Amino acid sequence: MVKISKQTRSNILNALVIFLTIGIVIYLGAANGEIGNAWNALVSSDLRWIGMAFVCYGIYLVFESLGVHVFFRQQGFKPKFGSSLLVSIIGLFYSSVTPAATGGQPMQVFAFKKRGIPPGVSSSALAVKFFCFQVALLGTGLLLWVLNPQIVSDCFRSYPAAQVMVITGFVLNGFTVVAVLLLAINKNIVRAIITFIIFLGKKLRIVKDPAGTASRMDATMADFHASVDMVTHHPGKLMVLLLISVIQVMGLMSISYCVYRAFGLRGHGYGDVVVLQFLLFIGASFTPLPGASGAQEGGFAWMFGSVFPSDVLFGALLLWRFMTYYLNLLIGLGCVIYDRTVSMKKHAQKNNTERTADDTIFEKGQDDVAQENEETVGYTISAAPGCSEEAD
Repeated sequence: MVKISKQTRSNILNALVIFLTIGIVIYLGAANGEIGNAWNALVSSDLRWIGMAFVCYGIYLVFESLGVHVFFRQQGFKPKFGSSLLVSIIGLFYSSVTPAATGGQPMQVFAFKKRGIPPGVSSSALAVKFFCFQVALLGTGLLLWVLNPQIVSDCFRSYPAAQVMVITGFVLNGFTVVAVLLLAINKNIVRAIITFIIFLGKKLRIVKDPAGTASRMDATMADFHASVDMVTHHPGKLMVLLLISVIQVMGLMSISYCVYRAFGLRGHGYGDVVVLQFLLFIGASFTPLPGASGAQEGGFAWMFGSVFPSDVLFGALLLWRFMTYYLNLLIGLGCVIYDRTVSMKKHAQKNNTERTADDTIFEKGQDDVAQENEETVGYTISAAPGCSEEAD
């Protein structure tokens, strides 16, 4: 019987959650008779605005990677932008297929390490980027809420559960901002967490060398805090990263407005649609399922029920979800396969080079041995009695 690893079981479970969500959405659409309307709406949609949705998604991807790339440049590292973009997309993929988006950052740290970026520096880059993204998300969302109060109040009045979801999302996202600040500023908290993790790993027999592990973790944390301090002590650099995050967030949130216009709708302005998208993202972001599956789809029906007519709401949900989630899976999977293929080729080339070098050394050693044997034989013959030139 083939034994399935824990990681494989986790991947299968996450994939099942994603496909189950797709199945439920399609089932509900079919049960309500919306499949035909959704198909007609999608077929008749304006391709120009769908193209604009792809442009907004591209802005989101580019500025997602630009935040990390600029941070590395500020630290004196000079990776290629293509590498930063590839690793960022890989991170988005693993965040999309793991509960609460927990798998993206570890994979990015590992990928950057292969590209010569120390784990402490890459961890600090991701922490600062996460902090900037959360501040941009909460700040911009709150500002748009203040500027567009009527559409939000109408939504909350129609769906009181949406208000609870949004307020909970603001509290949880705000907590993560404070937590990242504490980890970045207070070294004692980080050291206590590391000590506890190593102690737990030792008890579970995962960590075999606690002293060596602690030493390596201390070195990583030293790089982490040095990188964070370098940014926090230069407000101008931090403002650049915040501006990048604002553009990134606006690119992602603007997709919903492009979807709205793609169906030929004009009753609501850009601010009305985007503020609802901000509140939906904030409220559903901490659902402990891959891609916040279920909460995003249900939340879209709540938040945009008064924006999209009922005959196109289901089609808008499918198009929006494809642009903001399933596109991450498709592009991310391609990047993961490409990265692994390149890594395998480099590993094979390295092994071939090492084998060639070993063969060269072996052949050279054989030649040296043969030459030494010839010299030894010659010396022995010349040194034998009666074999000197004078004797001849």
